[in-house]
Amino acid sequence: MQQGAHVATNDPILDELIREGLDDPETVGLLLSGSRAAGMVTATSDYDVYWVLADEVYDRRRTPGVPLRARREPPDQPPVDLVYVCQRDLDRLPTMPGWWTYGYATARVLLDKTGAIAPAIEAIRTMSEEKSRADVVGWFDAYANALVRSMEAGWRGNELGARLHAGDSAGHLVRVLFSLERRWTPYHDRLAPQLSTLAEQGWPDGYLHNTLLRLVTTPDPRLQLELATRVETLLRTRGFGSAVDGWAAQIEHLRGSAG
Repeated sequence: MQQGAHVATNDPILDELIREGLDDPETVGLLLSGSRAAGMVTATSDYDVYWVLADEVYDRRRTPGVPLRARREPPDQPPVDLVYVCQRDLDRLPTMPGWWTYGYATARVLLDKTGAIAPAIEAIRTMSEEKSRADVVGWFDAYANALVRSMEAGWRGNELGARLHAGDSAGHLVRVLFSLERRWTPYHDRLAPQLSTLAEQGWPDGYLHNTLLRLVTTPDPRLQLELATRVETLLRTRGFGSAVDGWAAQIEHLRGSAG
């Protein structure tokens, strides 16, 4: 997006926000986030908007404690939730990832007065190679640990522990799989439509969705071990054999104990 560019949305709420931003000298841009940016709009979806202020304007507001969030409720329209940010914070996002990263990575640039906003968002859409590899290893460790704990809890008759650890393993595994592709993990409520984008990892059609759904409802040992075998194979083919080897003995013991 070129300097000063803005989009035509054909949405009266967004178009009005863009006009307001264009007329405001303290505003440098607007980002649409949330379900509307992710293509998961419903009739009641809010408008989640990052309102990008000039750095000095943002600092003037933050220093005396002026609220950096606002909510507008147009008559007979979904609410508009505004979060005020600045260009400096957008530029820092690639080096400061967190739970908020996915929201920025999937955001749509509505207005970019300086031409600096679009590059900043583009810079966080893809995870760095270094972070990707570190996250695959770290989240696989978390997944394998939860798998082992779930199965051992089940053998002890601890159903609650087995279920909770199985559910944890599902969340950890999702992070492994998206990190493999250098992608930020979707929020849980936006995950289902994105699972099909992992098809090149070799998952049969619908397998991931159905298996994860079962995993958060049952700690079935056979299901967990079948999934673990697929995960091990995938990681070895992608060059993470050493990470798998660290858990191979324990997982093989689980297989033997499960019969």
